[in-house]
Amino acid sequence: MKNFRNVILFLMFGTIIASCNKNNVANVQHPLSNEFLTTTILNLQNVSNPNDKPSISYYLNPNTPTVPPVITPDTLKLTKNATYTCNIVILDQTKTPVDTVSDVIKQRENIHLFFFYPTSGLMLTDSITDHDTNIPPLPFGLQSQIKTEAASTGSLRVVLRHQPNVKNGTYGPGSTDLDVTYPVSIK
Repeated sequence: MKNFRNVILFLMFGTIIASCNKNNVANVQHPLSNEFLTTTILNLQNVSNPNDKPSISYYLNPNTPTVPPVITPDTLKLTKNATYTCNIVILDQTKTPVDTVSDVIKQRENIHLFFFYPTSGLMLTDSITDHDTNIPPLPFGLQSQIKTEAASTGSLRVVLRHQPNVKNGTYGPGSTDLDVTYPVSIK
């Protein structure tokens, strides 16, 4: 009887080992890592004047990380007392063709959250207009609305937080994918 039990245990063990093959390993979902980014572009459009479409890009060469980023144009120029729609485009220019990483971030909106920080004295507010599919929906931020007030200068810091399995609508959990600062002038 003892030998019969050992044979059964041996067969069960063998079946378990045989079922663990390469195909099963390929189906395991690996945790998502931070995205690789080189260029971040803010595309704005004035709600009341469709011809007022300022844009600014921030490019950091991954081959020379000690060289300061290239910001084009050097300042984001906005009209005072205006409302703008803002769309963010993020690129990985190390790939050919250039990879639009913001499309991937959109697909993973449930684990990403943008934050907007104008410097003190810059008369600007930003409100996120898009939300993810979490229940309840949480802010996402690839699209937002920027409102300007009086003439002022300063900078707008844009941060993208990567928050797999911990997104709760706050900055705290996760890690930073993106942290860029744009000079802004409101006239």
